[in-house]
Amino acid sequence: MKESNLMILHYATALILIVTGSIHLMANNIPDIGIHGPLYLANMLIFVSALMYHAMNGVRVILIELVPTRSRAISYIILVIGVIAYLYIVSLVITLVR
Repeated sequence: MKESNLMILHYATALILIVTGSIHLMANNIPDIGIHGPLYLANMLIFVSALMYHAMNGVRVILIELVPTRSRAISYIILVIGVIAYLYIVSLVITLVR
């Protein structure tokens, strides 16, 4: 994927994090809002997905700036670490929400 497309996704996930993070904070701190159950689980999964992509892409960009000759290897290593961490976090979220 082109670097410009990756950065557009990076910016889009920042907006998604603002929206889903706000919903998460409201659901946990305002008792009358009533966002729980499947809707809350869906929000958390979207939040975690956006957070993982945003964080892993940020780390990837920083590492590529530091070691530009190894950009392909860095991208694959970050991808593997990200997928493993994402699967673990999703299973944890599903367990905690249910």
